Amino acid sequence: TVPPPQSCDTFVYVQAPTFEGQSGTLFGKNSDRPSEERHEVIRIPHLQHKDNEVVQCTHISVPQAPETLECILSRPSWLWGCEMGANEAGVVGGNEAIGTHFSGELQPSPASEDQTPIKCLLGMDLLRLSLERGTSAKHAMETCIHFLEAYGQGGPCCQENTDWTYENSF
Repeated sequence: TVPPPQSCDTFVYVQAPTFEGQSGTLFGKNSDRPSEERHEVIRIPHLQHKDNEVVQCTHISVPQAPETLECILSRPSWLWGCEMGANEAGVVGGNEAIGTHFSGELQPSPASEDQTPIKCLLGMDLLRLSLERGTSAKHAMETCIHFLEAYGQGGPCCQENTDWTYENSF
Protein backbone atom coordinates (compact mmCIF):
# COMPACT_ATOMS: atom_id res chain seq x y z
CA THR A 1 0.00 0.00 0.00
CA VAL A 2 1.08 3.52 -0.70
CA PRO A 3 1.25 5.94 2.25
CA PRO A 4 -1.30 8.77 2.28
CA PRO A 5 -0.20 12.00 0.57
CA GLN A 6 1.87 14.27 2.75
CA SER A 7 3.53 17.62 2.38
CA CYS A 8 7.08 18.21 1.24
CA ASP A 9 8.05 21.88 0.99
CA THR A 10 11.16 23.97 0.42
CA PHE A 11 11.58 27.68 0.91
CA VAL A 12 14.36 30.13 0.13
CA TYR A 13 14.69 33.70 1.33
CA VAL A 14 17.35 35.86 -0.28
CA GLN A 15 18.13 39.17 1.42
CA ALA A 16 19.21 41.92 -0.94
CA PRO A 17 22.55 43.52 -0.06
CA THR A 18 22.26 46.39 2.40
CA PHE A 19 24.11 49.68 2.05
CA GLU A 20 26.87 48.02 4.07
CA GLY A 21 27.11 45.22 1.50
CA GLN A 22 25.71 42.51 3.77
CA SER A 23 23.30 39.95 2.33
CA GLY A 24 22.16 36.48 3.20
CA THR A 25 20.24 33.46 2.10
CA LEU A 26 18.01 31.25 4.21
CA PHE A 27 17.10 27.78 2.94
CA GLY A 28 14.70 25.40 4.64
CA LYS A 29 12.86 22.18 3.90
CA ASN A 30 10.43 19.83 5.55
CA SER A 31 10.10 16.22 4.52
CA ASP A 32 7.31 13.76 3.89
CA ARG A 33 9.47 10.80 4.86
CA PRO A 34 8.07 8.14 7.24
CA SER A 35 8.27 9.39 10.82
CA GLU A 36 10.12 6.26 12.01
CA GLU A 37 12.83 6.60 9.36
CA ARG A 38 16.29 7.44 10.72
CA HIS A 39 17.94 10.51 9.18
CA GLU A 40 21.51 11.70 9.41
CA VAL A 41 23.51 14.79 8.53
CA ILE A 42 26.79 13.91 6.84
CA ARG A 43 29.80 15.75 5.44
CA ILE A 44 31.27 14.57 2.17
CA PRO A 45 34.81 15.94 1.62
CA HIS A 46 36.08 17.51 -1.61
CA LEU A 47 37.58 14.53 -3.48
CA GLN A 48 39.60 13.67 -6.58
CA HIS A 49 38.59 10.42 -8.29
CA LYS A 50 40.37 7.99 -10.60
CA ASP A 51 39.49 7.57 -14.28
CA ASN A 52 36.70 5.08 -14.97
CA GLU A 53 35.51 5.07 -11.33
CA VAL A 54 31.82 4.47 -10.69
CA VAL A 55 29.68 5.55 -7.78
CA GLN A 56 27.05 3.24 -6.29
CA CYS A 57 23.86 5.25 -5.85
CA THR A 58 20.83 3.80 -4.05
CA HIS A 59 19.78 1.32 -6.75
CA ILE A 60 22.26 1.68 -9.64
CA SER A 61 25.86 2.70 -10.37
CA VAL A 62 26.84 5.68 -12.54
CA PRO A 63 30.20 7.05 -13.73
CA GLN A 64 32.04 9.08 -11.09
CA ALA A 65 33.21 12.62 -11.83
CA PRO A 66 36.96 13.33 -11.83
CA GLU A 67 36.34 15.70 -8.89
CA THR A 68 33.48 16.11 -6.41
CA LEU A 69 32.76 19.08 -4.15
CA GLU A 70 32.53 19.13 -0.37
CA CYS A 71 28.89 18.82 0.72
CA ILE A 72 26.78 18.80 3.88
CA LEU A 73 23.78 16.53 3.30
CA SER A 74 20.67 15.51 5.22
CA ARG A 75 19.43 12.07 4.20
CA PRO A 76 17.60 8.94 5.23
CA SER A 77 20.37 6.66 6.49
CA TRP A 78 19.49 3.69 4.25
CA LEU A 79 19.97 5.43 0.91
CA TRP A 80 22.82 7.09 -0.97
CA GLY A 81 21.11 10.35 -2.04
CA CYS A 82 19.84 13.21 0.11
CA GLU A 83 16.72 15.16 1.03
CA MET A 84 18.60 18.46 1.09
CA GLY A 85 22.11 19.77 1.15
CA ALA A 86 24.65 22.45 0.35
CA ASN A 87 28.06 22.38 -1.28
CA GLU A 88 31.28 24.38 -1.01
CA ALA A 89 30.32 26.50 -4.05
CA GLY A 90 27.24 27.80 -2.19
CA VAL A 91 24.75 25.69 -4.15
CA VAL A 92 21.83 24.44 -2.04
CA GLY A 93 18.98 22.16 -2.98
CA GLY A 94 16.05 20.19 -1.73
CA ASN A 95 14.15 17.20 -3.09
CA GLU A 96 10.36 17.44 -3.44
CA ALA A 97 8.04 14.49 -3.93
CA ILE A 98 5.39 15.30 -6.51
CA GLY A 99 2.44 13.49 -8.01
CA THR A 100 2.27 13.55 -11.80
CA HIS A 101 0.35 11.98 -14.65
CA PHE A 102 3.54 10.06 -15.48
CA SER A 103 3.96 8.36 -12.10
CA GLY A 104 2.98 5.09 -13.78
CA GLU A 105 6.44 5.08 -15.36
CA LEU A 106 7.82 4.36 -11.90
CA GLN A 107 5.58 1.36 -11.26
CA PRO A 108 6.42 -2.27 -12.06
CA SER A 109 6.75 -3.10 -15.73
CA PRO A 110 4.05 -5.52 -16.95
CA ALA A 111 6.94 -7.75 -18.09
CA SER A 112 8.67 -7.69 -14.71
CA GLU A 113 8.22 -11.07 -13.04
CA ASP A 114 8.59 -9.93 -9.44
CA GLN A 115 6.42 -6.82 -9.93
CA THR A 116 8.93 -4.57 -8.17
CA PRO A 117 9.26 -0.94 -9.22
CA ILE A 118 11.77 -0.19 -11.95
CA LYS A 119 15.13 0.71 -10.38
CA CYS A 120 16.86 3.81 -11.69
CA LEU A 121 18.13 6.89 -9.86
CA LEU A 122 16.00 8.19 -7.02
CA GLY A 123 15.25 11.90 -6.96
CA MET A 124 17.41 12.04 -3.83
CA ASP A 125 20.30 10.47 -5.81
CA LEU A 126 19.86 13.12 -8.52
CA LEU A 127 20.07 15.85 -5.90
CA ARG A 128 23.26 14.48 -4.34
CA LEU A 129 24.90 14.00 -7.76
CA SER A 130 23.98 17.62 -8.58
CA LEU A 131 25.38 18.98 -5.31
CA GLU A 132 28.59 16.94 -5.48
CA ARG A 133 29.30 18.18 -9.03
CA GLY A 134 27.51 21.53 -9.36
CA THR A 135 29.84 24.55 -9.23
CA SER A 136 26.83 26.87 -9.70
CA ALA A 137 23.05 26.54 -9.54
CA LYS A 138 22.96 26.34 -13.35
CA HIS A 139 25.66 23.67 -13.43
CA ALA A 140 23.83 21.66 -10.75
CA MET A 141 20.60 21.89 -12.79
CA GLU A 142 22.41 20.75 -15.94
CA THR A 143 23.96 17.85 -14.01
CA CYS A 144 20.52 16.79 -12.75
CA ILE A 145 19.08 16.94 -16.28
CA HIS A 146 22.00 14.92 -17.68
CA PHE A 147 21.58 12.10 -15.15
CA LEU A 148 17.79 12.10 -15.45
CA GLU A 149 17.98 11.78 -19.24
CA ALA A 150 20.80 9.21 -19.17
CA TYR A 151 19.57 6.92 -16.35
CA GLY A 152 15.94 7.77 -15.62
CA GLN A 153 14.20 8.04 -12.28
CA GLY A 154 12.51 5.28 -10.36
CA GLY A 155 12.67 2.64 -7.73
CA PRO A 156 11.52 2.12 -4.18
CA CYS A 157 11.72 5.32 -2.13
CA CYS A 158 11.23 3.67 1.24
CA GLN A 159 13.12 0.83 2.86
CA GLU A 160 10.06 -0.57 4.65
CA ASN A 161 7.58 -0.10 1.77
CA THR A 162 9.18 -1.01 -1.56
CA ASP A 163 5.96 -0.18 -3.43
CA TRP A 164 6.29 3.52 -2.57
CA THR A 165 7.62 5.46 -5.56
CA TYR A 166 7.28 9.08 -6.65
CA GLU A 167 8.68 11.62 -9.03
CA ASN A 168 10.53 14.73 -7.87
CA SER A 169 11.08 18.40 -8.40
CA PHE A 170 14.12 20.23 -7.07
